[in-house]
Amino acid sequence: MLPKKLSLEMFQQQYFQPVFELEKFMSIDGESSLYKFLPYWRRNKLLPFIPKGDWGLNVSLSQLIWLRILDNLRALGYPVASTEKVTDYFFKDAYFDELPSKNLQELKKQLEGKRAKGISEPEDEQVLAEVEYILGDKMLLYGLKFDVSYLSNLVIWCVRAGKEAGILIFPKGEVIEKRGEQFFKHTELVSDVERPHIYISIKALLEEFVDNKELANIVVPHLLEDEERIVLKELRKKNVKELRIVVQSEKIVRIDTQTKQTITADQAEEVKRILRMKNYEEVTISTRDNRTINFNRTNKIMTSGKPGSRD
Repeated sequence: MLPKKLSLEMFQQQYFQPVFELEKFMSIDGESSLYKFLPYWRRNKLLPFIPKGDWGLNVSLSQLIWLRILDNLRALGYPVASTEKVTDYFFKDAYFDELPSKNLQELKKQLEGKRAKGISEPEDEQVLAEVEYILGDKMLLYGLKFDVSYLSNLVIWCVRAGKEAGILIFPKGEVIEKRGEQFFKHTELVSDVERPHIYISIKALLEEFVDNKELANIVVPHLLEDEERIVLKELRKKNVKELRIVVQSEKIVRIDTQTKQTITADQAEEVKRILRMKNYEEVTISTRDNRTINFNRTNKIMTSGKPGSRD
């Protein structure tokens, strides 16, 4: 196990760095080190693009998460032949789709858009220069193809978006990704997600590596009421003018913002915590587009007033 759990910020910084001792990580049945299974997984093509002998004692968080997924599928008795197709979906497809280049091109587009709007920050310009440098270096891009995958994209999205993400694994190796409340796959249109499948929660995988207090910031959509989702949506859009929450201790949490100000990150996290814990009696939110939303809880049963407009 990790000697100390990481913050989400540190998790992102160390995600691709091979600095963790693999022999310290046990299989989920607790009987042996994950290191024991490497030869078997390699023989069955489940450790893609890693030449024989390159798996040393130190691994990255990115590799550990994939090993933990393999460990869970093994424990659940999922067929190895089907697991190979899951592997191809996340890694082989990313390799041939030139995913690192696609990611960087998308980031470049976003940064250039900010520059065009005149809202680019000095750090944005620095990142843009780095992105352009990497895009112009074929060797660097080639090296990234061994790290960046559709799985790493999904995990990083979960951490940055602060929303639950997951993997739906169906018979015969079919994979569907879940981001918040949306389902998709990069290979084709999403088919029926109600069919029997194995669900692997990214947030649950992160519990092994990330501080629990930080993980509490990742929202699991099905645990929220519709009205609570509206509040978080408006927070993400920075569309909140005033927010008033009456918590069960009869304390009133009130956040006011001026016309050109937005709610701070700390204030937003406090709101998320209150909503997740259901520790409130009433919430009133006024938005910058002149809507007022009010809802309350009675004996832990949500009753809602419909969103309305205020002059």
